[in-house]
Amino acid sequence: MKQIGMILVMCAFIVVVGLPVRSPKNVLWAQEGNAQMKGSGESSAQSKEEMAAYKKDLEKELRSLDKKIAKLAKKVKKEGSKAESGAKDSWNDLKGKQKTARSELKALSSAGKEGWEKAKAGADAARDELKAAYDKAASYFK
Repeated sequence: MKQIGMILVMCAFIVVVGLPVRSPKNVLWAQEGNAQMKGSGESSAQSKEEMAAYKKDLEKELRSLDKKIAKLAKKVKKEGSKAESGAKDSWNDLKGKQKTARSELKALSSAGKEGWEKAKAGADAARDELKAAYDKAASYFK
């Protein structure tokens, strides 16, 4: 009789405390959960690769724009004081946008997973603004 009472007390304790019972169904759920966790780790490694590829492509685009801006700088220098004020303003705006794009690229490089999307949006906007500023400035010096 004492043993039955002790078993009942232990069962009540397990129910109250909520100790997990290792049934085959619970073990299967735990294994599925671990598999899902491992899968998410692989996707973060993939996103790191995507982040690196995006950064590399952006650097390539900015280098290309830098070359175009350097060619345009020769035209600007040749025009010198003959250039109209709108052209000068456009050139100064272009140089500012170029600095902004470079700083956004640095921010993108130092961004972690949490800040990646925000940094990427900033870098995309800076690149687009730089392209537009280049097109505007180049239109004055054709």
